[in-house]
Amino acid sequence: MSKPQPTTPPDFEHPQPVTHSDNEKSKLPERHDETRKQSPADRPGKKPGEGEPSVS
Repeated sequence: MSKPQPTTPPDFEHPQPVTHSDNEKSKLPERHDETRKQSPADRPGKKPGEGEPSVS
């Protein structure tokens, strides 16, 4: 059996910067459903009726 490679312990005082991968396989598919009815919870920060035409 071979010896395990010595690993460096994590340096909590000086951590390495995080690297993000934009892997094509990790992306979510396009939904193509912009016209569907959405609940108010789907648009956080908007008040109900905001941006709607008046009914009068």
